[in-house]
Amino acid sequence: MKITVNYQSGQQQTFIVPKNMLALDFRKMAEEIGGKIDNIEFSLSNNQVGFYDNEIRESLLYPE
Repeated sequence: MKITVNYQSGQQQTFIVPKNMLALDFRKMAEEIGGKIDNIEFSLSNNQVGFYDNEIRESLLYPE
């Protein structure tokens, strides 16, 4: 999974993270590398983006 971390210093770092890595472990590692974190962005692969778009369309067509 591709994750971009924006640090409070203004720096930005992109990480390739295994799916089985715990979020807390990732956050700790990212803070050790670049300092305090401002926000984290998760990038979806093309396959995941298509799946997400379909979920949105289905919820619009078939409201619960």
